Amino acid sequence: MKWLKILALILGSAWFFPVSCTSALYAGIHINAHLDKREVKRGDQLHSGFSVAVTSNNNDAQFRLLVLSELHRFRVVGEQYQLLLPKPFARMKINDYQYIAYRVLEQKENSQLIEVEDSNDDRTIWSCYRTDGRAVTPIASRMFHVGYMMNALPYAFGIALFLHGIGLILRRRIAHLSST
Repeated sequence: MKWLKILALILGSAWFFPVSCTSALYAGIHINAHLDKREVKRGDQLHSGFSVAVTSNNNDAQFRLLVLSELHRFRVVGEQYQLLLPKPFARMKINDYQYIAYRVLEQKENSQLIEVEDSNDDRTIWSCYRTDGRAVTPIASRMFHVGYMMNALPYAFGIALFLHGIGLILRRRIAHLSST
């Protein structure tokens, strides 16, 4: 019975409401991002910011990201770049709010499985693809966007109200049981 009193006190507390709302909002944002993961094999359309990391032929220390739709344009104009990346990991800070990075997840003789991360203060997009040096095969993309907060907010508020309501009901029942 003592643990029930403590639970009722915590859930029914006015201080617990913002904590539960914030926790549910945080969880909701991550759930929303997980549900928005897109895979080519399922027939999903990739995020529009799907990027590919390339290095130039003359300077393999620097890399840059190309949006997948730009890759064809670079081939047409004959830009010299490499799709196979020389390092297993690289990260480049663009400014205080933005960075780009890549990781080679799997290295075979003439192919790489690569994950690219393009992050700024509004969103982060992870692009996963396989390349053999001549072509890019997109696999999946996922995104974490600040706008997901607005999707999760009503659910977070509802969960917080529900928990607060349970706490108030428990407090009333415990008070009623104590008085009889």
